[in-house]
Amino acid sequence: MGLLKVIGVLFLISIGTSPVKCVYKIWLPNANFANPINWDKGRQPCGDDIVVIPEESPAIYIQVNTTLQQIILPKHGEMILGPGSTIAFTNEPDHSAECLSSGSEITYNLTFPDNWLDYSNWCSSDTVTGSCNSLALDSELIPCKTDDVVFPKLNSYFVNLESGLTLSVNTLKITGTAYTTSGFSEFLNTNDGKLMFPILHNSGSRSLVQIARRRCTDPTGCACGNDGLDILQRICKYRNPYCSRIQCKQPIRPAGSCCQMCGAILSVQYGTGFKFADLRDGLQRRFLDDNDNYKDVKYIVSKMSDGHVQVVLYDVSGDASIQVGGQMKADLDNDNAGGFKYAIRSVSMETSKGSRLNPTHGAQTSSGLAMSGGEIAGIVVGLAIVLLICLFLGTIFYRRKTRGPDDVAFKMFDKISFKPSFPKPRLEVPPSFSFRFGGSSNTPETIGAQSQGFDNPMYGSNPLSNEKPLDLEMMPTSLQLPEVEEQPTYDTGLGFDNPLYENVQESAMFSDPTNVDIKMDVDESLGTDLGSKLNL
Repeated sequence: MGLLKVIGVLFLISIGTSPVKCVYKIWLPNANFANPINWDKGRQPCGDDIVVIPEESPAIYIQVNTTLQQIILPKHGEMILGPGSTIAFTNEPDHSAECLSSGSEITYNLTFPDNWLDYSNWCSSDTVTGSCNSLALDSELIPCKTDDVVFPKLNSYFVNLESGLTLSVNTLKITGTAYTTSGFSEFLNTNDGKLMFPILHNSGSRSLVQIARRRCTDPTGCACGNDGLDILQRICKYRNPYCSRIQCKQPIRPAGSCCQMCGAILSVQYGTGFKFADLRDGLQRRFLDDNDNYKDVKYIVSKMSDGHVQVVLYDVSGDASIQVGGQMKADLDNDNAGGFKYAIRSVSMETSKGSRLNPTHGAQTSSGLAMSGGEIAGIVVGLAIVLLICLFLGTIFYRRKTRGPDDVAFKMFDKISFKPSFPKPRLEVPPSFSFRFGGSSNTPETIGAQSQGFDNPMYGSNPLSNEKPLDLEMMPTSLQLPEVEEQPTYDTGLGFDNPLYENVQESAMFSDPTNVDIKMDVDESLGTDLGSKLNL
């Protein structure tokens, strides 16, 4: 029993101090003869090509049997033949399908080394031969101090270490040979080292490569070490041109990242008993795994150089990331209040702005998010309606002010007036005279009277009932006649000359004068004047 207890205690200790998983960083470019991108024609040399190797070229590894017409070598250079590889020369043309345009010069164009700090030159993988994983901070896409760096066998390389930096890795293996810090420094001074890791003319030196050969055993996690300002700026020089276009109004940029993004950042301060793997895996299982609502959310958990743990959540718009980030923060806040699931002391959240959601969690939660498309559309429609109403009212008042006597389209608004009213002129006409303006001529009054009159074609209704003054004026009289007609007054004289009645004979065009019995019980002189004015 005592032995079992000891084994159990050792097992628990081993779990509590299990090393944090490290990754492999595998170098991708090579200087091989058979690599098509290393030649100016985008293909490897054909059997009847003339091959030109410039002076600035690295050591070239030939891993296949090759036939050439001619090869022009530099004064100082190196070509390495792999196991069983041969070079043959011939003048015969190459009739293979990929060499139809052969028979000319082809130049090796890898004359400048690939950059160690360029993220595109590295593959992050859990194994040496595994698939590449690019889901990491920009500072973690190049070798970290906890990573195992591998330059695969059967290849030659051309690498720029830059200068003035300290590049820290866990292990370094080049074409099967493992190096220590001192062993790698010695290799750099050899001819092969100088060809593989050249000193650039404008630098004069190489950066120092420190090889720790010590895995991370800290359960709280180990920082990559590349989030410092000096090295991160160098990394961003190569990364920034390839940052994705941002879809939110005010993006965020996590520590250790060169590119801005839309989403949320959780900054976690931990206490005694905290385990990095528990936090990383626990949040993923609870909130992200098997959740279709967050299937597009990218999730990165990193230990930073200043000691805090950073949780990054991002997607195209940031909406889903902000939502799940709020849920994660609420869970971590509950743990801080006494849950002790993760041993969290404090957590804060920062979010991007300009997304459709309005997060309410976190001390650093962003606010002032942009309006949604529906809100903007509603404002535009409302403004359009107001504009149409203003145009309609403006048209009404303009037409009312400028319309002529035959414009009846807006008579319904004649009752609305903003001008002071004045007494309307009155026109008194003897009862024996009648004027019919429009309307039906079949009324009993008009049929019985057999009146002298006419239907004015200019009016569809009686203009004398219109409150708008007309260009008519009759001589005033003191007679009290039964029927009183309202007429406007003008200062052009007494009465008017009706253009339809220029003489007595013309009146016969409208009625039979023999049936008209004109009686005027008025003053003789007054009647004479009135008759003359009316051309009767």
